[in-house]
Amino acid sequence: MTSNTKLIISIGTCIALLMPFGAQATLINNIAISGTGNYTIYELPVGQTTGILTKQPSTPAAVDDILKNNTRVGNVQLGKPSEPSLEKFLTVTFAGGTQAIFSNLLKTDWTDNGDALIKSYITAAAQSVGKTLNSTQMGDAVTKFLTVWQLASDPSIAKIDLVNGRIVVGQDGLLNPADYLTNLLGVTAPPNSQASEAVKVTYAGSTQYLYSFSASRTGYSTADTVSYTGRYIAQTPEPTTLLLLSVGFMGLGYMRRHNKRN
Repeated sequence: MTSNTKLIISIGTCIALLMPFGAQATLINNIAISGTGNYTIYELPVGQTTGILTKQPSTPAAVDDILKNNTRVGNVQLGKPSEPSLEKFLTVTFAGGTQAIFSNLLKTDWTDNGDALIKSYITAAAQSVGKTLNSTQMGDAVTKFLTVWQLASDPSIAKIDLVNGRIVVGQDGLLNPADYLTNLLGVTAPPNSQASEAVKVTYAGSTQYLYSFSASRTGYSTADTVSYTGRYIAQTPEPTTLLLLSVGFMGLGYMRRHNKRN
């Protein structure tokens, strides 16, 4: 997949308080699933909103029921840590024809441009627990992340909306992955620390990576009692912001080419 601009976005659940799901939301007309990777469905028994999620047959109809029709409670996990080179895509078409594509991340998504996404994720993670890493700590954290990057690359999507021109994504994950953050950052993270996986979103001509470090309790989990206990919310920037950023990056590209010729 290609795009005009690649952005790295980290937005917490405070966004949901300002612009909750359902506020002027555009209906989903169609969801298509493609790609070489796999996907997994986890859901509650019909009619339940709390309880134990179970793994269900992965079918397009099940994806529709969870993300489009909302007749099932659960999530759609894109990709698997055991298949790091395979991508799975959800193409969502909203009323009016607007499209967005969601997918799991490959290693190159994290390591492009000098590990830019890794460093952005780690910086945001450290800030979420009130820490600032020095250059040595950052280098150590990047090295650690490269050994476990798959764990942050298989998003479990529970909700998708188009609200006021922005894509809003709800991901299910661990409510309190403090041990994960402590090991990754090399600093002690508080017991209530939070962190989501990243989801790759192509929308309005750009590719963005959405993740969050603030979650609310879902009221359900799998049998292990910890998986999918937290709901993380993130959204894309305003379309006008995307346009300005795109123009800005195009200008930077022109300047680089111009300087090289000189």
